Amino acid sequence: MTSFGDVENGFAGKVLGIMGDCYNRINPNAVEIVDLYLFDKSSAMNAFLSEEKRSLRIQTSAFESSFFAVHDAWHGTPRIMVAYDKTLVLPELVSVGALHHEVAHTILHGSLENYVFSTPTSLLELERDGIISRQIGRDLLYLVSVAVKDYEVTRLLYENGYVEDQIAYSKYFLEPSEEDREAWNIAKENRAGRLLFLVSLLKTAWCAAPLMKDRIYGRQIAESVALSMNYLPKELSAHLFRMLEVASEFGGNTQENVGLFVKKIVDNLVIRESYHNNI
Repeated sequence: MTSFGDVENGFAGKVLGIMGDCYNRINPNAVEIVDLYLFDKSSAMNAFLSEEKRSLRIQTSAFESSFFAVHDAWHGTPRIMVAYDKTLVLPELVSVGALHHEVAHTILHGSLENYVFSTPTSLLELERDGIISRQIGRDLLYLVSVAVKDYEVTRLLYENGYVEDQIAYSKYFLEPSEEDREAWNIAKENRAGRLLFLVSLLKTAWCAAPLMKDRIYGRQIAESVALSMNYLPKELSAHLFRMLEVASEFGGNTQENVGLFVKKIVDNLVIRESYHNNI
C-alpha cells in the first residue's frame, strides 16, 4: 500500500479490511498481488493517472470520469486507487460497494489483456464504408469494453451475495443529473455526439443490469435504469433498455462479450439511427 498526501490511518485500515473480506468471500487465491494507492485528494489521483498514461503512451478517453476508486493493470499487476476526499460526499454503503466493485475487477480483469481490445469486424466495416470515423470507432470500443467489464463485475459480486451495497452503488450512478440533461441537449444535435452519448448511457446501465433479476430489488433497479434515461424520447429510451437483453448471451470471455455488445450496437443503434454520413 502506498499513500499520497495526508491519508488517515483509520481510513487506510478500513479500506484494507473491506478489500480483504471481499477477496476472502469470492476467492482468497484469485489474485496474488494487488497494488493499493490511497490519495488524499481526487485531483491528485487524476493528475497521477494522467501522467502515467502520458508516460505509457496510453490514449486518455474523453469519456473517463473521476470516481471514488479506479482500477487498472497497465503495469501487468492489478492496481486499485482510492481518493479519500470523495468518501466525504458518498454514502457509506456506496463507497463500500465501490471498493467491492474494484476488488472484483482485479479478480476478473487483473491482466493487461483486459485493457487492450482489437477492433471488432463490425466496427471495421463501418469505418471502411465511411459510416463512422476511426476515432468514433475507438470511442465506441472503449465505452463498450468498460460497460462489459462492469457488467461482469456486478454479476460476480451478485453471485457471491453482494446485493445491498451493489444496489446502492448502482442507484447512485444511475441518478440523472442536470448536467446529463444539458449534455444530451447538446449531443443530440450532432450525429457523432448523439451516438456516443447513447452508448455512454448504456455503459452506466450495464453496471446495474445483473441486479435486475433479483427477486426483491430487481424491479427497483429496472426502474432506476429506466429513470436514468427518462429525458430521452420514450421510444428511444425503451429501445436502449431492450438492448440490455444481449447479456443473456454473455459467457465468461470478456473479449467475446465485447464483440457481442459491439455487434448489438451496430445492428440496433448505429444502423437504426441512420448514420450514413461520415461521423
